[in-house]
Amino acid sequence: MTLRNVLAASAATTALLLAATPGSADSAHDDHVASLDQATIYGHSIAYLDIGNPDDPAVLLLHGIPTNSFLFHQVAPAIAEGGYRVIAPDMLGFGASDRPDDAAAYATDARANRMFALADHLGVEDFTLVLHDVGGITGWKMIETGPDRLEAVVATNTLADLAGVQPAPLVMQMMGGQLSPMDAFAGLDDPAIARDMAQMWLDQGYWGDGTAPSDIVDAFGADLVGAQVTYTTFFGMAVPAFMQEEEARNAALAGFEGPTAVIFGERDGFFDHTVVVPDLQTRLGTEDTNVIRIPDAGHFLQLQEPDAYVDALTAFLGSVIAN
Repeated sequence: MTLRNVLAASAATTALLLAATPGSADSAHDDHVASLDQATIYGHSIAYLDIGNPDDPAVLLLHGIPTNSFLFHQVAPAIAEGGYRVIAPDMLGFGASDRPDDAAAYATDARANRMFALADHLGVEDFTLVLHDVGGITGWKMIETGPDRLEAVVATNTLADLAGVQPAPLVMQMMGGQLSPMDAFAGLDDPAIARDMAQMWLDQGYWGDGTAPSDIVDAFGADLVGAQVTYTTFFGMAVPAFMQEEEARNAALAGFEGPTAVIFGERDGFFDHTVVVPDLQTRLGTEDTNVIRIPDAGHFLQLQEPDAYVDALTAFLGSVIAN
């Protein structure tokens, strides 16, 4: 079975709409990429957004898949305006960051160490960690290895366990053994296949008419082109490791002494909020007042409900971080 076979049904369901609705000419993505800085961390170039007053409390935003720091392009400026220094990196293998062939560079502990090293490069000692989607896998490891550097942790439509998860069809086939990660992502040299994959993922995560905006799909679809190693190593290494490390992860989360929040879009097509939110709250020991559900947002709530997301995040930060 090939990636093209897996994606064919998803592509067919959106073809007519995409043909009738031309991609947006909006330059938001180009503007975002132009605003990124670069730093060499452990021999690899990492792109990152760094906005706000350098003396303000720092907030590190970690994206998941199939996204990059562009996920935060609407919310980052508003968070900064609230009195925070906002740092949003393109994780290694994503966006404008390097894409090395070395599989070890994508291991979860390497990702976590790289984020601490980026903070060091920027002169940031302590920061609030905000996690989205599988950015949580990196974030949980950061809690495990460097909890004293984290002033607070915010879990946003991420998970610490597989309960309540409805993976994308492609992921389900990998988890079921019908498709290897290498076969799943072998076709990403083809821009059409990359865009179809982005469409499939984003459609499941969006709430509303069932189809993600074409300009958003274009942006993240373009990022998938040539990302075979990134995704093969993530699903071949990081996901199995995540499943095997639950005991250590639970101990790290239970032992974290800083304030935590759970901000969750309830219309998430990947994560059942009735299962995942209570699980996160229990594992993190989050107070009821810091569990914020956004009813009209899907998985990518930073794009669908940016104002509600910023309001929830800054209200939490304002209550726990001295500014």
